[in-house]
Amino acid sequence: MVEIKNLGLELIGKEIFSDVNLKMELGDKVGIIGGEGSGKTSLLDIIAGRLAPTSGEVKVDGEIFTVTGGISADFSELRMAEMSAIEKLNRALRGLKEDEIILLLDEPTRNLDAEGVEWLIKFLNERKNLTTIITSGDRYFLNSTCKNVIRLGRFDMPKIIFPCAEKENFAADDLTAPIVLEVERLLKVRDGETLFKHINFTIRKGQKIAFVGRNKIGKLQLLKTLLETFRNPESKDNLERGEINFADGVKVAYMPRVYSAQAAKTEISKLQNTYANFLMLDNPTSCIDLPLIEALEDGLKNFKGNIILIDDDRTFINSIANRIMDIAPSGTVDRISSYEDFLKNETVRQQIKEKYND
Repeated sequence: MVEIKNLGLELIGKEIFSDVNLKMELGDKVGIIGGEGSGKTSLLDIIAGRLAPTSGEVKVDGEIFTVTGGISADFSELRMAEMSAIEKLNRALRGLKEDEIILLLDEPTRNLDAEGVEWLIKFLNERKNLTTIITSGDRYFLNSTCKNVIRLGRFDMPKIIFPCAEKENFAADDLTAPIVLEVERLLKVRDGETLFKHINFTIRKGQKIAFVGRNKIGKLQLLKTLLETFRNPESKDNLERGEINFADGVKVAYMPRVYSAQAAKTEISKLQNTYANFLMLDNPTSCIDLPLIEALEDGLKNFKGNIILIDDDRTFINSIANRIMDIAPSGTVDRISSYEDFLKNETVRQQIKEKYND
């Protein structure tokens, strides 16, 4: 279906990649990963005939179909602004003759929530004859769908180190560890809509928490409410009801969500130069490539303080967090565990159904 031999590309006198070789048969699914500027999208463009390589050759037996970023596809009549990312993907991939086409997916999980990612994994795995090439930094998605993965460019990122006043590591389940944050009876309403309520939890040293779940606005607003209360403990404007108490000595550093790779690198650099013992991170992987994600992941794993993070990268969360909270509109489902164990636990699944009134 696809055969690539000794493929190379130069743009404006700069080598993007070289000696890329790939042979795919009917139904094969291959992932392409790499850093910023490594040529992932350019490789797809060459396969699709939209860009000429500098060297090598590409042979394609089948019709090329491209879906980009979980958002747009080769359907100009779609009213894109009125559809969710998963609806757009569903429409774009509907009715494909899987044994006649080669599907090119360029960052297909971008803007998909966890349910959307699972839907796409199931879609691809059920179509045994659908030949697919995927560029993505989502390692969980690639591991769940692809037999082989090609790496483009360099992956030797400098280490990322976050300085921390803490000297000792505590286990997440150590109930003798000092308390750093207590939250009681939180209620948040905006424009008549309850974003979250019945929020109660205590965080001890050593705990790195991921806020997860379908309530995207709620978990983000909870993170921002905690941050705003830390910055201005006397203010009551953040909540309709509840108490938030940080322990003495807690110093919070915050990384907001950004929308460009350069902005993300700037925010990461700020964290590296902030002497904090509690990090709050809003989607830190949303705009960065895989080598930087891996470097950031290592830095956060080695950080001795507390972390609260929101992110869509399942592998990233599973690597860092030792406590998971699903922030439903009617309360939390809270468990000290890895993200994978949290998702597989039957008791957790039942509690989530009850919280979301499924």
